[in-house]
Amino acid sequence: MKLRITAVSILVLGLVGLLAASVHVAGAVKTIEFTYLAGSQTWEEAYAALTEAFEQANPDVKVERIRMQGDHSARLVALMAAGTVPDVIALDIQDLMSFADERFLYDLNPFIQKTPEYQASRIARPIMDAYTVDGKLYAAPILTNPSFYGYNIELFDLAGLAHPYDLYKKDAWTWEAFREAARKLTRKDPEGNVEVIGAALHLPRTWMASNGGAEFDDPKRPTKSVFDDEVNIETLTFLHSMIWQDDAMRQVGSALQRAVGANETLGFAQGKIGLSARWLASIPAMAAGGFQMGLVPYPKGPSPRRQYATDLGMFGIAIAKQTKDIDSAWRFVSFITGPVGSAIDAKLLGRTPPRPLALTWLPQTVVNPEIYPELLTYGHLRIISRDRMTMQQMINQGLTRLWNNTVDPKSAATEIARQLNAFLQQNQQ
Repeated sequence: MKLRITAVSILVLGLVGLLAASVHVAGAVKTIEFTYLAGSQTWEEAYAALTEAFEQANPDVKVERIRMQGDHSARLVALMAAGTVPDVIALDIQDLMSFADERFLYDLNPFIQKTPEYQASRIARPIMDAYTVDGKLYAAPILTNPSFYGYNIELFDLAGLAHPYDLYKKDAWTWEAFREAARKLTRKDPEGNVEVIGAALHLPRTWMASNGGAEFDDPKRPTKSVFDDEVNIETLTFLHSMIWQDDAMRQVGSALQRAVGANETLGFAQGKIGLSARWLASIPAMAAGGFQMGLVPYPKGPSPRRQYATDLGMFGIAIAKQTKDIDSAWRFVSFITGPVGSAIDAKLLGRTPPRPLALTWLPQTVVNPEIYPELLTYGHLRIISRDRMTMQQMINQGLTRLWNNTVDPKSAATEIARQLNAFLQQNQQ
């Protein structure tokens, strides 16, 4: 009888132990919040896939995804003020300077240094520099979305032109090569209506970068506009001449719409634009025409500081200083922006991870997908300071007068610089 009681006692104690262990495991599951601006369905699916993969690899952490509608930046400010901001934040590069402060976000450099498997050295320097302010990395890059010029191989072959990628591999993809191609690609019907326009003008700032120029002395905290530098005037003169002398280029917007009846994406897909520029996530729409297409950076200009150039349309992942679980937050951030997360992202439609990976979602009609890692190395940052929208409006208005041929390039550049510098003197960034 005594043995029976002892056996029962042992069994009960064992069950209690198992129950306690299960309670301990359940209690060990921690929840963190991840917020991001609501975007397209493909974005939602991407964040869902990344979160699911992280939770499978880290069963002790649950990630609650929070989609924000409307003004993401303003919502974040309100949540930070209330002390209720989520642990992890997807941060548009354009909002960086509103939050690049250790009172709001963690500097991720110390965490990266303690996580060798993160392999930060695999990320191109311009990508890491973009989210770095005063030596502190306030967000880990997750998407880069570099700009590029796409070219219609069928149109190039019909015109007897060398392919831009072949020229690029010989380091001969230059402004003059671009100009020659645009001239020969442009076709009109007997009535003078445009059938094919040689090139679409997109992102003058990236054209400036390709000639060694820039809009400001610092895109994050500008103190001076350098729009009227000689290399920038040279750039604007070149672009203006392609529009008004060569009649081989149209700026994106109404001018391009009038010429070919479509924007730079649809017009390219319809075979009406020989060279069209967008950001990489636009490739599926550009490839809808079914013809073969190639990708190249913006061509090199003639100045001694010339370089290939792309524009970065980036997103990064930041950790709020208010998080109560920095360990879980960093594990999540390092997973979705690290080698594993990037490998997942590279397979998802329209996603552009910051690491040199093959983008398997690219259409088969893209003949040189291997150029992607090189496009990352040519990245340049747009103006992202506090009053960027006001200053961008000044730039756009000044350039519109130039593209409409109501002012010459030097006068346009001088006036834009004057307005920007007057604004900067009154509004420290």
